Order: sequence, then C-alpha cells, then structure tokens
Amino acid sequence: MSISLTNLSRRCQVFVLAHDVFCAALGRCACRTGARRVASSLTLASGVTVDSLDDAVLAVPEVIRAVREGALSVKRGAA
Repeated sequence: MSISLTNLSRRCQVFVLAHDVFCAALGRCACRTGARRVASSLTLASGVTVDSLDDAVLAVPEVIRAVREGALSVKRGAA
C-alpha cells in the first residue's frame, strides 16, 4: 500500500524519518550513507500533496501527531 499526505496547515512541515523508527517500519535502510548515516526527511509545503509514500511514514511519531492535530491529511491507495 502507498499513501498520500496533504499538508493542511499554513506552514511548511518537515519530518525527520529517523532510522530507528522509519527504516525499521520500512524493513530496509533509507538513510544516506557515507562517513556517517544521515536520516532521510520529508518536506511538505503548505497545501501540497505528496503521493506514493510508503505507509512506514505513518510510524513516525511527528507524522502521527500532525495527523491527529489535523495538520496532515492521509489518503491510502494501491501501489
């Protein structure tokens, strides 16, 4: 399954997709690697919808909080 997230707030939102939460839910590492591992992130401008996201993004506590507060809308779709 894939999901779409829509930023319903009037401000840009940035979510850090922390390795210990996001990558664990994803089942593989999505971090950038080099000298150090750097977690990936998700940036949503105000009013923007991002499609085809893995549902592992819904494991991130900040995303869960934003959905509960009404700042993000989630739509599920087939991938």
